[in-house]
Amino acid sequence: MSASASHTDYLAFLERLRARERYEPVARSRGKEKLAGILRLLEVLGHPERAFRVVHVAGTNGKGMTAAMVARLLAGAGRRVGVYCSPHLLDIRERIMLRGRPIAKQAFHAAGGTVLDAAERLERKERIDLSYFDLLTAMGFLALQREGVAWAVLEVGLGGFSDATNITDKDLCILTCIGLDHMGVLGKDLRSIAEQKLGILRPGVPTIVAPQPEELQPWLNRRAAELGGTVMAADPAPLEIIARGLGHASSEPWPRGRVPAPRMACAAAALAAAELLLGPVQGQALQARLRRALHTPVPGRLEYRENVALRRHGGPPFRKVVLDGGHNAPALQALTDQLALWGISGYSLIFGMQKDKLSQPVRKPLARLLAEAKQVITLAPATPRAPATEELHDFLAGVLKGHAAAPPLLACPGPREALLAAARHPGRPLVAAGSFWMLGDLMKQLKSAHQR
Repeated sequence: MSASASHTDYLAFLERLRARERYEPVARSRGKEKLAGILRLLEVLGHPERAFRVVHVAGTNGKGMTAAMVARLLAGAGRRVGVYCSPHLLDIRERIMLRGRPIAKQAFHAAGGTVLDAAERLERKERIDLSYFDLLTAMGFLALQREGVAWAVLEVGLGGFSDATNITDKDLCILTCIGLDHMGVLGKDLRSIAEQKLGILRPGVPTIVAPQPEELQPWLNRRAAELGGTVMAADPAPLEIIARGLGHASSEPWPRGRVPAPRMACAAAALAAAELLLGPVQGQALQARLRRALHTPVPGRLEYRENVALRRHGGPPFRKVVLDGGHNAPALQALTDQLALWGISGYSLIFGMQKDKLSQPVRKPLARLLAEAKQVITLAPATPRAPATEELHDFLAGVLKGHAAAPPLLACPGPREALLAAARHPGRPLVAAGSFWMLGDLMKQLKSAHQR
């Protein structure tokens, strides 16, 4: 088969996959019984999910970063490891990571085509229920099996109890920080949401619990102990002391040497996982593990860059850029805290958010983010869940009500137009936030630059 024919086949496969996504435009809740569909699909595929050992990561914020760090630490110890995560930013293949890189197109096409063919046969003959995420998860499992990984680090897509990833046996569970998000699906309060996340736990399987909101922590520790095995707390405080001792080489990637607090919390969970799976270390070996975890590339999560240019644009680059896809109250609070620690203010803010995220919990941190901006450029993500421009502007105006110097709001039809509007003030920092989908579209317009 020629390269052009192969490329054409790959594009046709991607269109088949996108058609399934368009058919299911919103996140949806479902009971445990709805996992029967993916279980049947995996049975037909020969149970690829049984081919590797599993670290399972659930939580509201920090799942993807923690998963990437755990995988990097396992790989550094010589383990063959893969990651299944979501969402992607630039390419759907980012959901299946091997050796820190997206799976190759040929391998993704081969596994994905096998899964789609099997799913369509089952849907015709047995009328089983398969979601878009079920299909992606099955593709991830099959691809990781074919790549011969010994370990798979799985990030929960939504909740935990009835998530498609929750059908595997597992060697370790990790609960990252839990907050108010997907309240229309998972529950109206922290405990209800946490119960969904706790659904990944298994009796006898150890669980690592990252720092949680004060009102949740004691109860969560008790529930985790009741539902699973040994519970281990991931405490970032000792690691912060070690990080300061690593010197300039460790602190260099961030302004003022300030490692983002969420990154440090994720590193604490990842190092606790390494201690359980690889054994404890001390001294320089512990420093090496911490440095490796902290320097794990995780695009779009409190990502800081310098001198980033816009593609096909002759103007000067943005001197400072912060990219963050966090879209709930804890994530927005973390972003505003970090911008303050980094001394970044007076920025151009490109902001977009899904319609279901425009809720009361985000108003307070969002007000702080908006108030520090010189201008706010809105860009509705090109998804069915995006709010109309008027709806988004009305929400932001309500958030800013009472602020003496509210920044002007400017709507742009696309990512390039938004970046060109920001580029009229290249001396200002650029902050892009509120949606991973929007962030991915923006990043495609930026020239490759050294990620910091």
